Amino acid sequence: SVSPLAVDDDALAADQLRRLADLAQDFGVRVAYEALAWGRHVSTYDHAWNIVEAADHPALGTCLDSFHILARGGDPKGIEDIPGEKIFFLQLADAPLMAMDVLQWSRHYRCFPGQGGFDIAGFLGHVLRAGYRGPLSLEVFNDVFRQAEAGPTAVDARRSLLVLQEATGLAAPPAPVVPTGVAFAELVTPDVEPVTALLGALGFTRRARHRSKPVDLWQQGEA
Repeated sequence: SVSPLAVDDDALAADQLRRLADLAQDFGVRVAYEALAWGRHVSTYDHAWNIVEAADHPALGTCLDSFHILARGGDPKGIEDIPGEKIFFLQLADAPLMAMDVLQWSRHYRCFPGQGGFDIAGFLGHVLRAGYRGPLSLEVFNDVFRQAEAGPTAVDARRSLLVLQEATGLAAPPAPVVPTGVAFAELVTPDVEPVTALLGALGFTRRARHRSKPVDLWQQGEA
């Protein structure tokens, strides 16, 4: 909570989250607890995880947001200590490195992965090594995106995900193409006569000429 009335009591927070998870479970819903970078008492992912772990409820997990973690200069390596199945949701956002109020920074200057100064690929690597295999959300608050058309922004977002996919090794490179035969070989030479003489000596015969380009077709059997 960011309320000035919030109580600094981890045991109370764990108890309340456990009861909330009980209610959610009755409706087939799960609760993901997230630490905001400007939280009143809980502002780091490891603190939030300690509370979730203390609550010990199957319908309660944590939500990780790259901005909230990296904007505070936190070390994301500790994410690997969280069981992957207890990470219920993942939110990604990059941002330019700026010395300003973190709340305003978050609400107005987030951008897509790879467009800012955070190591989003490294962050995602820690999450994946923790065993997380769930959905990935781009949570980007940005004044420019709010005013822009949705189409180009969506294309920009997809491009950033493709780059991130490649950077983290999530996408295997395509298998090399194995040639199964040769359709033709094209020769380009400034002096045609020696080449045509050589082809003739090798048993090739000129079969056709391109209708609009100075290109001849020479064949010998299936070659």
